[in-house]
Amino acid sequence: MSELHITLSDGRSLVHRLGDVPAMIGRDPSCEIALDEPSASRQHARIRPAGDAYVIEDQGSKNSTLVNGAPTSSARLFDGDVIMVGAVQLVFRADPGGEMTAAVVLTDELPSREAASFSPARDPLSLPQRRLEMLYELSGRLTSLRTGADLLEDAMDICFETLRFERGAIAIRPPNRRTVDWPVVRNLRDREGGLAISRTLVGRAMDHGERAIVNEGDPNAIDPTVSMVQHGIRSAMCVPLMHDDEILGIIYGDRVSTGTVYSSEDVDFLSGLARQIAIGLINSRLMEEQKLKVLLENEISLARDIQRALFPATLPNHAQFEVAALNKPGRHVSGDYYDVIELGDGRLGVLIADVTGEGVASSLLMANLQAAVRVTLVELDDPGVMLTRWNRLVYGNTDASKFITCMTAILEPDTRMIRIASAGHHAPWLLRNEPADCGALESEPGFPLGVVADAQYTTTSIELGKAPCTLYACTDGVFEAMDPAQQEFGHERMHAVLAGCRSGDPQELIDAMHAAILEFAGDAPQSDDITMLTVRMP
Repeated sequence: MSELHITLSDGRSLVHRLGDVPAMIGRDPSCEIALDEPSASRQHARIRPAGDAYVIEDQGSKNSTLVNGAPTSSARLFDGDVIMVGAVQLVFRADPGGEMTAAVVLTDELPSREAASFSPARDPLSLPQRRLEMLYELSGRLTSLRTGADLLEDAMDICFETLRFERGAIAIRPPNRRTVDWPVVRNLRDREGGLAISRTLVGRAMDHGERAIVNEGDPNAIDPTVSMVQHGIRSAMCVPLMHDDEILGIIYGDRVSTGTVYSSEDVDFLSGLARQIAIGLINSRLMEEQKLKVLLENEISLARDIQRALFPATLPNHAQFEVAALNKPGRHVSGDYYDVIELGDGRLGVLIADVTGEGVASSLLMANLQAAVRVTLVELDDPGVMLTRWNRLVYGNTDASKFITCMTAILEPDTRMIRIASAGHHAPWLLRNEPADCGALESEPGFPLGVVADAQYTTTSIELGKAPCTLYACTDGVFEAMDPAQQEFGHERMHAVLAGCRSGDPQELIDAMHAAILEFAGDAPQSDDITMLTVRMP
């Protein structure tokens, strides 16, 4: 039977017998001849039978496959040919002369269950009273609330103390990731900084949730894994860190200088420790999530305080105008905005706006609009021109997924006129007691701000008459408020409240509308920001 006599980069020698099926050589654990060798490609070369001979074929490797010193893509092998796969030398022997040679199978397979044992992590643990008491004593130490890093370092200390690990490591798989981190590694780094660890044990624990124990057999037995031979491992254990059905990571330990082997009781004890460590990790994760939640809530609370400061600090309440307003965010911060500015000559500028969506992103865009309003509203006296300017600003600073509906108006008490322009926002309502009237003002709607770059907006002028009247404006969170059956508050209910408050002051109107919405919604959560603005001209 033909053989490959393999000399690894650290000088150790191995033998692989070739059969009648192809054999892949490379770093990938799935290769028939798996090499822990950085200079080899994952699938470096393949040896396949060809009649009564063998052929080696390069698999597009980074460092090429050399046969007798020459790069080759495919070559027939003859007795004594020297193959170089990275820094690994393989000598082909066509007929080893029938001698029995000690062979190591380079597959990381475990052919002998006398040297290796695997079992599901959920199998019952068999521990004597002494070790059960030890687990109980260590339970508080491993499950207390603290950082994950401190917990894992302490866990490894315990394993070195109680199980006499000479080398050890803990791997953690972060949520929603296939890759793993190695936060704790002790005495396991090789000269190149890689992990000198049994890949088979780690893979079985991480991928299949199995606990494993591997011990060095007698001198004539086949060594259980390539990694164990290459790294001089005498005995090793590896168990998963599991919470419910989630594999959080693994804990691994081995011995390289002592012939004392691990027993099934040892791996059961390590599994018991692993269960406590997993609980500690979950506690640590919950603690970090709680810290993050508190930090986020504090930041959102600060953002809400800052946002409140963007709304008018005081509202006009004198002989010419009585103003009231309400902003109730659907979340912690609002995407709605209102403003009221006294322009001089007795005129009053008012605005109400609604940014698409809710939450922080909408509130930031709202703050952008507020800055533009405060800069321009006092300079301009044409609502349509103002909307045109604001639209260019919003369009240049947002993407297509965000836009703002906005209504702005200028009220003139001397002429009893209102000049109004709309950017996709529904018209405000005008309430009169004489003659009894409650209807929406007609104005020409335009595109919402941020949708069309060169949109133009038209100003509509409306006579209000000499009788006292109230202007009511709101965002769609009012009439789209939901009850537990997902029915909307609607325009009819809103109209009924408005009709009943035609002669009331602005704050009473807002209080009545808000109470009606709360009664209608019942236990249903608020589905959108609610903003209302009322202006009464006596």
